[in-house]
Amino acid sequence: MKKYLLIFFSLLLFSINTHASENPYKFLKKEVLLGKASSELKNDTRSISKKKALSIFEDTDGKAIKITLDTKFKGNKKDWERTGARNQRWEMANKKKPRKFKKPVYVKYTFKLNDFPIHPAVGGSFFQVIANKGNSRLLPWMKLEYRGNSVVHQLNFTKEVFYLKGDPENSNFDKISYKFPLGTVDQFKNYRTVSFKILASKEDNGEIIAWVDNKKVFEVYGPNFTIGNGYTFKWGFYRWLKDAFLNETPTQSLTVKEFGFSDKCEEILDQDKCSYLSENKESISYVRYRKSSYRMPTYGKKITKSIKWTKPLPEIKIN
Repeated sequence: MKKYLLIFFSLLLFSINTHASENPYKFLKKEVLLGKASSELKNDTRSISKKKALSIFEDTDGKAIKITLDTKFKGNKKDWERTGARNQRWEMANKKKPRKFKKPVYVKYTFKLNDFPIHPAVGGSFFQVIANKGNSRLLPWMKLEYRGNSVVHQLNFTKEVFYLKGDPENSNFDKISYKFPLGTVDQFKNYRTVSFKILASKEDNGEIIAWVDNKKVFEVYGPNFTIGNGYTFKWGFYRWLKDAFLNETPTQSLTVKEFGFSDKCEEILDQDKCSYLSENKESISYVRYRKSSYRMPTYGKKITKSIKWTKPLPEIKIN
């Protein structure tokens, strides 16, 4: 018995030492990112330190990357001193030119929230698609977000992007949002896979289809993009914090098994998803979605720059 215990603890110690010496960022690039994500995504400019945020996680489901955010890490100065809120993040983004509207892109994302205490005053995102004007990022067009115990996918039609005096690098917005619930944090305690087909368009040929595991969540067709002429992927863990609750904001971790995207569906998604075609291209939601309107406050500051959508906003007519 002593011999077997000695072997067990030796193997455990070897595993711990191996993980300690393995570089989490290199592991992420080599083992977690799929398709074009492995070559196109780079550590983004406002991310906190990789050494603070990233670690390798292993359980019975194998190895994964763990992204941890703690208030003691604070955030980039532009995030931590933002007008009206504090933000912190560890994210990667496309460093090449923004993606255009010519063809669809396919996304696969397998993650879990097994170390994710919630707080009603804390929210954020695990994946954002940012609208660009040229090479300048404007604001989230779509995002996979959480707020409290809810995990939702949000699609935004933006009426205006504006910037405030004294805070010229953080965009604010006036938008119409469609929010599709994907589940609760508790329902993501084990790995689940969220998949997308995305064809950005200002014309009638636009498509966005979402699945959780093998069940469709929604499919929307028609114009789906307003301000901007391209888009950028931002993947990782981002959250906003309210000052009044900063001392009680929990440490939270996102555990990711795989994330990837490609212009070739077969490289990312299974055959059933790749071969799916709607017969009539009617927009359908298989969950009870919510439509809302929101304009960010100015906090008494002057608007120094504004970009407006001058046409009627697209509207999703869901059967």
